[in-house]
Amino acid sequence: MSSTIGERIRTVRKSNKLSQVEFANIAGVSQGTLSELEQDKYKPSLDTIIAL
Repeated sequence: MSSTIGERIRTVRKSNKLSQVEFANIAGVSQGTLSELEQDKYKPSLDTIIAL
């Protein structure tokens, strides 16, 4: 069961019944950044991973 970082972020967000905007606000990142992370467009920094 190999999932990407983006898939894991999306799973956590959806399991908490949060929209991208809500989750991004909680984590302190923009909604656009969160969207790109969920799509695996780039790898998040360690600070972003900790915030998420």
